[in-house]
Amino acid sequence: MQRLIAVGLELIVAGLIAALYTEWNDTGRGYEPNPIFWRAFISTHISFLLAIPLFANGRTLGMLLTNLTATSNNGKIPNFFQIILRAVFGFGPVILTNGLWYFVSIITGLIDKKGRGWGEFVSYTTVKRKDQNFD
Repeated sequence: MQRLIAVGLELIVAGLIAALYTEWNDTGRGYEPNPIFWRAFISTHISFLLAIPLFANGRTLGMLLTNLTATSNNGKIPNFFQIILRAVFGFGPVILTNGLWYFVSIITGLIDKKGRGWGEFVSYTTVKRKDQNFD
């Protein structure tokens, strides 16, 4: 449940930043068919998935806000390669399928014994609540 809240928070923040950027450029086209809004939304969200985790030990903005952490399956902090795998193969298919890939991630989470979604499965990581003594 917290994973869904974390993803929702990331999408809301990315949407707000994209809306502010679109208003700042004031094309007069609104938001729905406006390519500036969607370009800003996708680039902001991808930067949330790549830049923040690289500097926050694999944690995304939503994970930081909901006190979750990503760990490698061996219990250590995810390495650079795992962070990139989580971002590219975890979220990339979601963009390409207009969000339908979230269902694959949910099904993967239900099938996997550890409850890992698609992004965790392909990057050999696990998302869990951040312990106070971790770090």
